[in-house]
Amino acid sequence: MDSTGWITTITLVLSVTSVILTGLFSIRTQRLSAELDRERDARMEEQSALKAAERVYEPLAQSAAELQSRIFNIVESGWLGVQQRYASHGDYAATSTAYLFAQYFGWIEARRQAVLTSSGEGGRDIAVQRLIDGVLAVLRRSEGSEGFLFFTTEQRAIGELMLTWEVHTETGLRIPHVMGYAAFVERFDGDEDFARWFVPVTTGIELVASGDHTRLVRIQHALVALIDELDPKRKYTAGFDLQPIELGA
Repeated sequence: MDSTGWITTITLVLSVTSVILTGLFSIRTQRLSAELDRERDARMEEQSALKAAERVYEPLAQSAAELQSRIFNIVESGWLGVQQRYASHGDYAATSTAYLFAQYFGWIEARRQAVLTSSGEGGRDIAVQRLIDGVLAVLRRSEGSEGFLFFTTEQRAIGELMLTWEVHTETGLRIPHVMGYAAFVERFDGDEDFARWFVPVTTGIELVASGDHTRLVRIQHALVALIDELDPKRKYTAGFDLQPIELGA
C-alpha cells in the first residue's frame, strides 16, 4: 500500500473514531442532562412544598394564638367566669371553645397536606414540625384524665373535616380553606356524628370547672412555643398576650 493509501486509511479510521466518540459523548451528555433535570425538578418540588407549608404559617399562627387565648381566659377566670362573660349568647362558651380546637386542627392538616411531597428539608420547617409534634403529644397524653384528650388520629380526622381546598383556575395553585365559625355551629348543632368528635372538650370543661387547670396550662405552653417559631416578630399575632401561664395560676 502506497503512502496515499495509508493516509486515506488513517483518515477514515480517525473519522470513524471521531464519530464514535462524538456519539458516546452525546449519549453521556444527554444522560447527565436528564439526571440534572430530575434533580432540579426534585429540588423545585421540595421547595414548592416548603413554600406551600409557609403559606399556612400565618393562619396557623393565628389559630394557635386564638386557642391559647381561650385557654388563658379559662385558667384566669375559671370556666364559670367564661360562661358568665358569654351568658347572653347561649352555648357560645362551649361551642366556640370546641371550634377553636377544630380550627387549629384544620390548619395543622392544611400544613401537613401541603408538605406531603417534601423531604422535610429546610431548617425552619423542621423546627416548626418539632413544635407541632410537641402540641400533638400534649393533646394526646391522657395523664389520667379524658379532658381535652385528642388522640393523634382524632386530631387528623377533625382537621380533615374542617379543611377544603380551592384550586385557582389560572395558576393551578391550591388554596386551603378551614371551615368558619358560622358553618361550624350549624354542623355542630345539627350533626350528632360531627359533634361527637368534640366530646373531649365537654369532658375537659367538666375538669376545669372542678378547678383542675394543669392540662390546659401544658397545652397553652406548647401552643405558645409553636407561635414563637411561626411568628417570632408577632407580625400575625400582635394583638395576643402570649405569655406562658404560670403553673401555679
